Amino acid sequence: MSARLDVVATIAEAYGGAWRNLGEMVRLIWFPVALYLAFSIARVFVDVEAQFFLALVLEIASLFLWPVIAVTWHRFILLGDEPAGPVHFHFGRREAIFLLVSIFLVLLFVPGAALSLAAAELQQSPSGALLALFGLFLVAIAIYFFVRLTLLLPAVAIGDPVDPRLVLERTRGNFWRLVAVMFSVGAPIFLLSSLAGSLMAGGGAMQLVAVVLAAFIYVFFAVVNVAVLSIAYRELVGPPGSLPREAEPHIDPTF
Repeated sequence: MSARLDVVATIAEAYGGAWRNLGEMVRLIWFPVALYLAFSIARVFVDVEAQFFLALVLEIASLFLWPVIAVTWHRFILLGDEPAGPVHFHFGRREAIFLLVSIFLVLLFVPGAALSLAAAELQQSPSGALLALFGLFLVAIAIYFFVRLTLLLPAVAIGDPVDPRLVLERTRGNFWRLVAVMFSVGAPIFLLSSLAGSLMAGGGAMQLVAVVLAAFIYVFFAVVNVAVLSIAYRELVGPPGSLPREAEPHIDPTF
């Protein structure tokens, strides 16, 4: 029988650990975080139609920075791993696999999205309605597997086997619990980002406040998001050292 994720305890540990360890986690990865924030803020002021190439470069740069940040944070939370030196910026095999797994998870939505777009073109015909219904069904299936297979990301970060079958087995019966812990991160981000966005409509001082607020929101909730996945992985798939993997320091995994 699969373990049952304690939603309240997971959320409490993720938020509490993120607040207690925010300074340390920013110290570990401040340089790529600063670049990521700079690129994210720059994208807000870029006109995609007029500056498409610049917008594309910023998007790709951000895409490659996130694995550097997330892998370091997963390893800190699950292994207590703290890279030496004042600046940590490493994109190697582990980060590349993390990026590929992330892309795989996004690609789960492609069939449903493609059918939905096709249905929009045929909305006046009976086949369009059927395609729309089937596209919605495929999107629902994608969400179901996306939520459960997201726990592959901590596995990549700490060197555990990237085994979708194992993750699906260990997360059986926990879909709604995982949705709940993910919602606990997504909902506050949406609300606070909306607040920061409304401040952007003000003058220069208000825009500066909005940018600073948005930066803090991003960093804090990025930590919480990584913590939620790490804790869920530890509780459902197994704590560090419970699966065969490359040798790593084993430190008390409680975040």
